[in-house]
Amino acid sequence: MTTSLPPLSASLQPDLEKAERFLAAYPPPGRLIQCGVTGAHFYGFPSPDSDLDLKGVHLAPTRTLLGLDRPQETHDVLTDFEGLEHDLTTHEAAKALTLLLQGNGNVLERLLSPFQLVESEEAEALAELARGAVSQAFYRHYRGFFGGMQREHGVKGRAKTMLYAYRVALTGVHLLETGEVVGDVRVLGPAYGFDEVSELVELKAAAAEKAPLGEAEDARFRARWPALEARLEEARARSTLPEAPTNRGAMNEWLVRLRGG
Repeated sequence: MTTSLPPLSASLQPDLEKAERFLAAYPPPGRLIQCGVTGAHFYGFPSPDSDLDLKGVHLAPTRTLLGLDRPQETHDVLTDFEGLEHDLTTHEAAKALTLLLQGNGNVLERLLSPFQLVESEEAEALAELARGAVSQAFYRHYRGFFGGMQREHGVKGRAKTMLYAYRVALTGVHLLETGEVVGDVRVLGPAYGFDEVSELVELKAAAAEKAPLGEAEDARFRARWPALEARLEEARARSTLPEAPTNRGAMNEWLVRLRGG
């Protein structure tokens, strides 16, 4: 990327210390081996009242895999904590890796978010496995998510939902063309000819998290959706990434070792 921007102001940085306290209060059913901040902070457009989106991976105790009752694969918590809404989701390691192999961009982004809460060899290994899984299989996630955000914006009409539509399309474009995961629309918008996204970021940052987008502004930004879609399709057509992840064997071997096999 050739476009560089100043970092978010301190007031808009995710509060990682608060996030750690939240994780301690609502731990997953197993050992937490990775957790990243996603959502608006990862996407470059948080508001002062933005919730904290925490997504991660936990490892179930090996003994729980041996009995009749399967361990809990997904841990979800959505609640107010110390004056701010926190949204936590963790997947058991096997499920997280399976979703990654299927081209799930949510898992890819949590593993490669620049805001990480767990420092360990396991977290580093997961990030490396995520980079090795990058392929054209993720096109389906980003194309589907883009369509979904357009429909959601049609109902809610917020600056936030419009930004999500831009963000997911541009993250998909960049991933397919470079193999890199970048979520920040302040970087992606200007880099791919959608400079107007900076206006959207300013509109959202100056207002409340759920503030509506004005009618004229909505029409102007909505008019760029066909160009976003075309750019995503072009990125897929010219992508040199493999058709599907090529490191399933490495994932399997790593997980077996991690479980003590």
